[in-house]
Amino acid sequence: SSSRLLDSAWSMIITSLNASCRKTSQAVLDPPVILCDQQLSPGTLEVLSKGPKFSPDLPFSRVDQLTSVRQVASRIPEQGRSEFLSAAVRSICYHPPPKTRKFPIRNAVKELSQKRLKLLESDKTGVFVVLDEGNYEEKVAKALEKNFDQLKTRPSGSLRARAKQLCTLMNLPSLKKTLGSPAKQYFSVFFTAKTHKDGMPFRSIVSERGCWQKHLALFLQKHLSMLNLRQPFMITNSTELISHLTSLHVTTKPHSMFSLDIEDLYYSLDPQILLNSVSDAIHEHGPCEFQNTSGISTKNFIDLLTVYLQSTLVEYNKKIFRQKRGVCIGSCLAPVLSEIFLMYIDRAVRTQLDVIAPEIQVFRYVDDYLVVHPSSISSPAICEAFNSCSSGLNFTSEEPTDEGLQYLDLKLHLHPQGLCWSFQQRSKKPVLPFCSNHSKSVKLGIIRTLFASSRSKSCSHLSSESVLRQHDRLLQAGYPADLLRTTLQRLITGPIRPPLKQNRNSRPVCVPYVHNTAHRLKTLAARFDTKVVFTCRMRLKQMCQRVNNESRPPECSIKHHNKYVKCKEKPVYSIPLSCGGQYIGQTGRCLNVRLREHHLEVTKASSDSFHPIVVHARTCHDCTPNFENTTVLETHREKCGREIIEAFKIKYAANNVSEPSLVLSSKELEFLAPELS
Repeated sequence: SSSRLLDSAWSMIITSLNASCRKTSQAVLDPPVILCDQQLSPGTLEVLSKGPKFSPDLPFSRVDQLTSVRQVASRIPEQGRSEFLSAAVRSICYHPPPKTRKFPIRNAVKELSQKRLKLLESDKTGVFVVLDEGNYEEKVAKALEKNFDQLKTRPSGSLRARAKQLCTLMNLPSLKKTLGSPAKQYFSVFFTAKTHKDGMPFRSIVSERGCWQKHLALFLQKHLSMLNLRQPFMITNSTELISHLTSLHVTTKPHSMFSLDIEDLYYSLDPQILLNSVSDAIHEHGPCEFQNTSGISTKNFIDLLTVYLQSTLVEYNKKIFRQKRGVCIGSCLAPVLSEIFLMYIDRAVRTQLDVIAPEIQVFRYVDDYLVVHPSSISSPAICEAFNSCSSGLNFTSEEPTDEGLQYLDLKLHLHPQGLCWSFQQRSKKPVLPFCSNHSKSVKLGIIRTLFASSRSKSCSHLSSESVLRQHDRLLQAGYPADLLRTTLQRLITGPIRPPLKQNRNSRPVCVPYVHNTAHRLKTLAARFDTKVVFTCRMRLKQMCQRVNNESRPPECSIKHHNKYVKCKEKPVYSIPLSCGGQYIGQTGRCLNVRLREHHLEVTKASSDSFHPIVVHARTCHDCTPNFENTTVLETHREKCGREIIEAFKIKYAANNVSEPSLVLSSKELEFLAPELS
């Protein structure tokens, strides 16, 4: 027992010394790729060197803090809600977030805009790319010309009308309603730079957000995802690949390998072959079963899919482009369509390879193939089998080098004794910097994932080398060496205590991460069996949109019949009354939309109306609201935040006639006073 006591004492001493001597390593960050003659200031270079994934430490208001508390409280069971609310409010009062260091994002955006430079995210290396306006427009034109045709005139809404007409014929009223709601008629497009290729061309990626096509694509995706058919080559991840390669780890029979990549898979899918493949897949799955689940026949489903493929229209600089063929990168429907398309190609290739040599092993992840074959069979013969069944796709091959062959996140090495593999990222993207304003849970998760993958995704010969490689990457990103050591020790020995049981039936609450506040809130919520997860308030990649879009989007896209005041989204407002009173309210829409609703409710009020202004006018004769002089008190992006501001303003407002949406305690009012008074 004395020896155990001595060992535990030494463990405590060493642990305390490690904790006291912990020092954050200085991160070695990759600079941005600059493709112009302009010189950038040191401050802007420092910002861009952090990388697109970096999250700066932004100021967090008292309203934001209380909004997070209220959002979590709304998910706490009723019997414990008041107890949680009291404890959480005390916590944010006594433990405010630390003062944030100024991060010159606005200065960097301003400098790039004034020098007429453009900012992009790299495609594979995870750094920023800066280039001048002329070079940017030239590369954009080449990227659009490669996969799109410019239309001479702006198409009308005939495609949407056709889709809605089909919904009517197929008795799909809910889908028809969703297709009519979005205001956007065309996809938007953004670009990333392929820094790993000569000339650094652009990759064009579309966004379906706000478009009617998104709802149609989600409907099609939902029912196509039910098709569970035989895929001869498909693997879902590298762990599944390792299970197939284990038999080749030690073998006396010589093998060779190479990889194949499909060039621009999504943009190269032939529309007619794609439609035929989908139709064949539905019939193979069972047309009756498919019709019972989707509610429409195979022919009608293909008609809807045809309309979607014809509606891939992109708007850029007020010009309209139609995609030449295939499915857009960024479409939620692209992955499932490409899998169906490639399934029939894979089956045809498998049939030909069985004639050449049945022992050839082929694996496919999305558009990347790995071929492992006996050395007696030539690679060109295998490539010929792929080319003869390509259906218009183009393949590029890659042979192993002295450093091995990269496939997914594995580095494969062939030896006379067999095949070895080690965990190694395919791209050169750096690890998230330790100084980024992400939660410690995210950073610990990164460390655990990299170390655990190095152990589980590396063979016994290369696992140590893989762990050291990830250790060096983490050190370069600024992670403390002792944190890496203790995390690795816990992965080896197992956790100190079993993980807490979570209620899997309830959805977690998402709140913005704020240092010194968020984890206290999470701990309090866990006592009431409520899980809290953190979101990142901003990433530096959002700078790209601010820099590249010279004209800001309009404040409001609605053409108001009566525009009482200047448009403002998500305000807390005050409507003055002729008697000297006021009505304080909030809305998540444009202020003019809500004022019009107030005007209609007041002017067309019935005798039993409960609108506060109408109720007030019954006792205050000749009192009328002055909508044209409505003032905006505050704005907030969250409904709960607006309700908090509304409740505070109503509490201290003179002659107010409205009622708050929620009631603030005296402690909450005291907490908000320095900011809202």
